[in-house]
Order: sequence, then C-alpha cells, then structure tokens
Amino acid sequence: MKPKADQNFFDVDFARRQFPFFQSDQSKHLAFFDNAGGTFACSSVVDKLTYFYQANKVQPYGDNPLAAAAGEQMDTGRRVIAELLDVPVGTLTIGPSTTQNINTLSIACMGFLKMGDEIIVSEQDHEANIGAWERLARQTGAVLNFWKINPKNGELDLDEFKKLLNRQTKIICVTHSSNILGTVNPIQEIISLGHSFGSKVVIDGVSYAPHRWPDISSSGADAYCFSTYKTFGTHLGIMYVDPDFMARLSPQCHFFNNENPWARLDAAGPDHALIAALAGIGDFFSKLHDHHFGSSDKTLNLKVSDISNIMNQHELSLCKILIKELNQLPLRIIGKSNIKGREANISLISSTHSSALLSSLLAKKGVTAKNGHFYAYRLLKKLGIDTSDGVLRLSFAHYNTKDDTIRLIDALKAAHGR
Repeated sequence: MKPKADQNFFDVDFARRQFPFFQSDQSKHLAFFDNAGGTFACSSVVDKLTYFYQANKVQPYGDNPLAAAAGEQMDTGRRVIAELLDVPVGTLTIGPSTTQNINTLSIACMGFLKMGDEIIVSEQDHEANIGAWERLARQTGAVLNFWKINPKNGELDLDEFKKLLNRQTKIICVTHSSNILGTVNPIQEIISLGHSFGSKVVIDGVSYAPHRWPDISSSGADAYCFSTYKTFGTHLGIMYVDPDFMARLSPQCHFFNNENPWARLDAAGPDHALIAALAGIGDFFSKLHDHHFGSSDKTLNLKVSDISNIMNQHELSLCKILIKELNQLPLRIIGKSNIKGREANISLISSTHSSALLSSLLAKKGVTAKNGHFYAYRLLKKLGIDTSDGVLRLSFAHYNTKDDTIRLIDALKAAHGR
C-alpha cells in the first residue's frame, strides 16, 4: 500500500475487504458492472441488520428494553444519515425507495398547485421523476413542460431550460446525473435559476450519490432524493426536504404525526431493521476515511466528502481505460466519449449485436452487466434507441479493480471477434 500522505491513492483492496461478497469464492470468478442497479452492502450494514433481526425485531419505542433498544437503533440510523449529509434529522424522510418518495412528494404538492401553474421535468430523467409530476399535472390542471434533450447526444442545454422559466413555474424536477449518460448536470445553476422565479427545485440524486456524496446544503435544493441500496446500504430511499418547502406540503402521514417533520411525508414506514442498519453506512465511510487519511475528529460529513473524492477519482481512472478501448470496437457510447463532466456509468450499443445478446455474451465470460431502458424510457425513445432492447449499461463502483476492467474489455473484444 502507498503511504497515506498520497491523498490521491485509493486502496481498493482495503475497500473490498469491507464487503462480505468480495470475501466469497463467487467473487473470484465475477467482474460486477451492474452497480447502477444496486451496490453490494458493506459488512457494517449487514452486521447491524442481522443484529436487529436477531435481537430487537419487535415493535420499536416503549418502556420495555427490547422496544427501547429497537427505537434507539432506528434513531441512530436516521441520525447517522443526517450527519453524513450535514442536515437536520427532521428534514429527512426515509421511505422504501426514491420512486415512492418522489411519488409521495408529488401528491403532497397538490395543495398549493392550481390550474395554469407550470412544472418542468427533463427528458433525461428516470421515469420516477417524470411520471409522478405528469400525474400531478393532470390532477391539478397544471402544465407539464419538458426540458428537451439534444436528440444527437442526450445532453441538456441550459439555454433551453431558461426559455421554459416564468413566474408560473412552481416546481422543477431534474436529475443530478443521468442513469444512462452518466452526465453530471449543473444543478447549482439550475437551482439558482429556478429560485430566481420563485420555483421549488427537486433533484433526483440516485445516480449521482454512489459516485460522489451529495452536498445538499451547498446546492440549495428544496428537495434532494437518493437511494441507500445504491450507496452500500439497505434498500431505502432518502429524501431531504427544506423546512420552508415542507411547510407548504400536505401531510401524507397519520394525522397525529403531522407535527413530526420526519413522519410528515412517510405514508407507511419501511422495515425498522433497514433503518437501523443505515448507521453502518457511517461506520463504513468513517473506516475508509481513517484508513486513507488517518483517524480524526472530523464530522461524518467532512469524512465522507474527503473519501468520496478519491473513490470517484479511482472509478473515473478505470472508466478512462474502458472508454479508450471502446473507441476501438464497433460500439457507440451514448453520451460523452470521455470522462469530463460524467460519472463512471457508461451505456452503449453495438453495431453488430443486440444489447441483450451482448449482455449474455459478457455473462458467459463472468462479467455482470445488463441491458434495458433502465426506466429512462423517454430518453431512449428520443435518441432513437429500441426500448425493447435498450442499451448495455456498464456501471462502476469504488470496489471495482483494474483487473475487473481488463476482464470486461477482453469480454467485449471476444464478443466482437477481436
């Protein structure tokens, strides 16, 4: 291992030791590139999940010791996520998924939208951040405006966004990073422009958070959503809502919980154990940070910011190797053909094979990747891509290695007779 003084060095072997999967025999024969669909859970999360089920699987909160311990562990899970994000715990709603959270948020907006108000969504988005607002527009008489992509490359043009803005624009919904293109959108500019017209801005960070931990406070977002099953945790969705925005929303909880900020948009409540296990994400990032930078009394937010930067650099270094080789094969990268302004998430189509066949051929070589539209159905339609076959998506995580990447490249070459 290189000395910790080299703060650009990422110790991928140490990182992999934090995951049960990579200690298994199965992992020795597999290169995993379906991380955008969900990452592996780290050991600290698995341990806390197992402990809760074994020791405290009771109705939480109360005077008896089991209920009290269960409630305390759930509170710790909420608190750790809030500390990682550097936001008050009461601003977070924890739901079963980001799809459900956005849907609940859209319903909660019904009380202040009226006929003639406008909502902006982008054609680049996952359907979860389009369909919910489309239904809301139909129900309220609001106008749904689409921020259209460039049909050649799928990118969004900020000048086109500016043309859609006016004083009737009440809600703007856009992805931080496309789950197909990997493009990182300029959300601070989008938010600033939206706020200048009095709009509330909702950011879908599901495809961004696994690669770079979101800085919600600096972004100024009115709502920010991501999923912890894509950030090495349990299958949950996290939704931050600014208190001023929350005050305008109709509660979606039991009436007696209306004044509880974290329950206000919690329509049902996910598995208690999944919430308790979220504390393991904090342990994971803290352990990675201390290994690379030395132990310190930094806040969890500062620790995750430091370590996610070099995790991201590691991913992009592998991505760069892959892109160079892809350019030598009969493959078309959807979006940017370099690493500038993107995350390590690459979608492509072959000029000789269907995406489904390519996925199958990779699987035979021990490379896990999938084909499909990945819920960005409208984006693929606008790009002229067959949605029934879709793209082959290759998504990295920090625990991928150079050997994984070479195995992927060799499998792609073999699939094309190279």
